[in-house]
Amino acid sequence: MEGKPVTKTCAGLMVLSKSHPVARRKLRPLASQLPVGKAACDHCRYRTEYCPRYLPGYPEEPHQVRRSLGFTAAGAAFWHSWAALCWGCGLCTLYACPEELYLKEACDQAKAQMRRAGFQWKGPSEVRLHPMREGRPVPTRRLLRRLALEPFDRPAPWQPREPAPRRVILPLKQHAGAPCRPGVQVGDRAGWGQLVAEVPGGALGATIHASVSGRVTAVAPAIVVEAES
Repeated sequence: MEGKPVTKTCAGLMVLSKSHPVARRKLRPLASQLPVGKAACDHCRYRTEYCPRYLPGYPEEPHQVRRSLGFTAAGAAFWHSWAALCWGCGLCTLYACPEELYLKEACDQAKAQMRRAGFQWKGPSEVRLHPMREGRPVPTRRLLRRLALEPFDRPAPWQPREPAPRRVILPLKQHAGAPCRPGVQVGDRAGWGQLVAEVPGGALGATIHASVSGRVTAVAPAIVVEAES
């Protein structure tokens, strides 16, 4: 995990072997994911009907993203609009899709293209709950079984430990907002809890503070602090 920092958007970590089904899917090259979808998709709506963004009333329809992959650049506008509000939970890919296609990854790719193109959401802002929302919760036990994760569902008592990292990596961009601006320079000393990067004026974001005391060794694209011995 060297060089792979845990950021504010990380919900948790799970270590799996490369042979585990979830790991095999994750490690599949992107170039081979989309052709599989084009060949195997049966054009159902299951992935949308279970979508936790679609059911509350947001204009997010993963099956439309999947269908847009079969078109040329003329379908790019549809690709953009249907993927814009995806929050990347992966339920469409790992549970709803009967063919186990790469819907979440397709939405990720679409959103990355939108960011590069400067796309901004201009769709409807009002939401209307789907009448079947309360009847479509995904059973946790069934989801664990589908993902072959039941063996990991066991008690995990809290073990208080005091971490002592040798260095910390603080990416300037850890969220959907604007990257922070460094407030320190290479060679500066940063104290624990010190403000080291701020959000540009008028932008959406969150300030960054040092989580160890030490010397700053890099400031872009992440602030690196080498802990004091």
